[in-house]
Amino acid sequence: MFDLCKNTKKYILTVTVGIFCIFVNANNVNEKLTVPFVYGPLTNSDTIPKIKGNNKVPTAQEIATYDSLQKLQQGDSGKPIVDTFNVNFSKDSLDAPVTRQAVDSAVFLVEEKKFILYGKANTTYLDNDLKADYIRMDNKEETLYARGLLDSTGKIEQQLSMKTGDQNITADSIYFSTKTKKGISHNSRTKNDELFIQSTKTKSLGDGKSFFGYDNKFTTCNLDEPHFCFHTKKIKVINNELAVSNYANPEFEGVPIPIGIPFGIYPMKKGRHSGFLPPQFTANEDLGLGLEGLGYYKVINQNWDLMFRTNIYSYGSWNLIVSPSYRKRYKYNGSVNVNIQNTKFNFKGDADYTKNRSFNIGWTHTADTRARPGVSFSANVNAGKSSFNTFNPNNPYRNISNQMYSSITWSKTWEKYNLTVSANHNQNTLLNLVNLNLPEIGFTVQTLYPFQRKDVAGTPKWYEKIGIAYNGNFRSQMAFRDNQPLKEILRTLKDTFQWGASHNIPITIALPSLGPIQVGPSVSYEERTYGQKILRQWNPVSKKVDTTIRKGVFQARQMGFSLSLATAIYGTFNANPKKTHGLMAVRHVIRPNVGIQYTPNMNAKNFQYIQVDSFGTRAPLSVFDGNLYSSFSSQKFGGLNFGIDNNIEMKTRKKGDTTKEGIRKVRIIDGFSFSSAYNFLADSLQLSSFNFSIRSTLADGKVNITAGALVDPYQTDSRGSRINKFMWANQKFGIASFGRFVGANLALSTQFKGGDKTKKEKKNDNTRTSDLSTDMSLDEQMRMSDYINSHPSEFVDFSIPWDLSLSLAMNFDRALQPDYTYKTQFNANVNFSGNFTLTPKWKLGGSGYYDFRSGRVQQMQMFLTREMHCWQLSINVVPIASGGFKSFNITLNPKAGILRDLKINRTRYFYGD
Repeated sequence: MFDLCKNTKKYILTVTVGIFCIFVNANNVNEKLTVPFVYGPLTNSDTIPKIKGNNKVPTAQEIATYDSLQKLQQGDSGKPIVDTFNVNFSKDSLDAPVTRQAVDSAVFLVEEKKFILYGKANTTYLDNDLKADYIRMDNKEETLYARGLLDSTGKIEQQLSMKTGDQNITADSIYFSTKTKKGISHNSRTKNDELFIQSTKTKSLGDGKSFFGYDNKFTTCNLDEPHFCFHTKKIKVINNELAVSNYANPEFEGVPIPIGIPFGIYPMKKGRHSGFLPPQFTANEDLGLGLEGLGYYKVINQNWDLMFRTNIYSYGSWNLIVSPSYRKRYKYNGSVNVNIQNTKFNFKGDADYTKNRSFNIGWTHTADTRARPGVSFSANVNAGKSSFNTFNPNNPYRNISNQMYSSITWSKTWEKYNLTVSANHNQNTLLNLVNLNLPEIGFTVQTLYPFQRKDVAGTPKWYEKIGIAYNGNFRSQMAFRDNQPLKEILRTLKDTFQWGASHNIPITIALPSLGPIQVGPSVSYEERTYGQKILRQWNPVSKKVDTTIRKGVFQARQMGFSLSLATAIYGTFNANPKKTHGLMAVRHVIRPNVGIQYTPNMNAKNFQYIQVDSFGTRAPLSVFDGNLYSSFSSQKFGGLNFGIDNNIEMKTRKKGDTTKEGIRKVRIIDGFSFSSAYNFLADSLQLSSFNFSIRSTLADGKVNITAGALVDPYQTDSRGSRINKFMWANQKFGIASFGRFVGANLALSTQFKGGDKTKKEKKNDNTRTSDLSTDMSLDEQMRMSDYINSHPSEFVDFSIPWDLSLSLAMNFDRALQPDYTYKTQFNANVNFSGNFTLTPKWKLGGSGYYDFRSGRVQQMQMFLTREMHCWQLSINVVPIASGGFKSFNITLNPKAGILRDLKINRTRYFYGD
């Protein structure tokens, strides 16, 4: 009994000591714990909540316990049950706890009711976060004072930082009221979007959104000592809304410039908002002095906005641009662009006086597929008068463009069916010819298997793999010239109206492979409907072919039967890398294919064999030539079509590297193929022309090569018509004996860039953000793309020392002329663009287009740009413009988007060659 009491006393003593240690550690000032007194107001002690019968300030745990007890002491009626335990809270107590920490020390002065933190101190309350070297909180005055780190001389070495609401402030010192949330800071620096504001003295209004500044410098340069700024005595800033200042003058490298503005209003509101669009001054040799881009942007509502812009020139030229845009989230978005142009070159009465009026209409629309699954609608319209591109001084690429295209498409998709209705437009601005295709209707049915069982069990029968599909299309077309009067245009539309339809039913069957050979039989049926046919007759008096067009409904049909066989042959040559300088193996893949085809002659009645020249030459001509759908062949075909495709690649090992990373695969030839056909049923010219093609990449994919050739094995007569005599007959052995080149094409493209590829591109805070944002409408993206093409110097990448792109395109063919003779046509051109860094801050570049047929550079553009950290100097020159505007442009502007319109610009245009 005595031992039990002795052990009990020992346990009681141990528990008591443990509780005392926990209590002492819980009140250690060096720990980051919630300070008990801040749950009451930072005022007099009589307003601090006290527990009845005790003068101790309640802790957070006691307050939480009290709240839970209050809930337990309420009955079903919601009325509190009387209890002897009660706590009185002040009505002006804080809404949230204040947390604090300090690396050095924390001092609590009880009599003065002050709390002081030393060394990397940090306090947080709601959305206020303060970090400083010294923080003093005064409970009586409800104030807070903080300052940055001092050096040995008493000067600020490191500023404090404070975040309150949307504001981020760094300053030497700050004096803040915890009650009103107002404060004053000295030598502060704030950032609002892209704008940095430095103020000798800053006063916060307590709403966490706006403040006043005295003796201010604002800039978009992110350096502590900015390259440029605007100096003003007084400024008011409302975060993400607006900044207003009195007289402001610019400073460069700390040197004030004796120019300024009487007051400044700087919009900083994010998203869309209405406002005027500032113009830029320009001078044109033919148009005179001008203001370009003057306008107004209006936000109508969350779904609509509208932009007005105009260009005005002193010689009387002007153009008006109206661009509404619309959007509805998860449904659709689009924009319309109407451009009315009135051009006057020089003064009236001058010998070179030119006057022109034109217009251009653009419309883009995209529907969100999530709005109506299975249904889509899109539009991309670019139409106008043919002379619009010629007299557009702001886009050198548009001056030489001679084609316009438009498309409006609606489609509906079911499980295996698709219906598409579209309207299309294409326009040749050189010929003033406009073609309208409206409507065009297409209906397709995916492959159906009518003989397939609903419940497939076991191996399917061969006839269950028979598939039938359908492709139907209806088209209509009319044409006119846009330089005709309206009455004549309407008559031309009626005379040129054409229509036609096509129906295609392919039948296929999937047969099992015969070992390595893939077998594919098929049957096809196609029917075409024409709205007119052409009847021809040789006129011996005029010595030409007379034509007569007959309107009506005419049909032609064609069937075909084929059986294709295809396989692949692989061959590998292994080598010793030590003896072959790293070559390990060469792999060659050959893919031959052969097909048996039979097409009966079902259209002999649709051809006329008539005389076509005074020499008595007769040729078969289809009565359906010139229709929207081409005519079928007049000959039956029964024979073979064959071809071979090749692929060659090799595997190499880097010298001295025995790891897997040292092995590299190189493609020598991506593809080399030829194809032809032989018709056993033809009485002459049985062998078809050979079609050759090759594609490859060289220099580790930097050079792309694509080439093709069409070789005719038959000879021709004096007029260029084919005769039934092979080229190798009575010919000596040589290249010419294999056939005649009747068509060929070659395309080369390459791009080389300098710089260390292992280095990652550094992100610059002052780099212009992408202007082709997804938040832009399609019309805005097109305008921005035109601006980038016209001002390439503003969008260069200084991280790449040099860049070179080249592309060569060549082709020739033998085209049938209106007099039924053949003429060989040759075209070739070179496109080039590149830039290189003269110094780390200067870059020179240019682009151009050379046409071998005309023997001259058709278009050339050059630029020179200077990187100035937060500013950029750019010079754009168009020294050569075929039939368009030559120009030069000098621009000095900040990179930041908020000051994009603050630029020094000098532009001159010169029209003509």
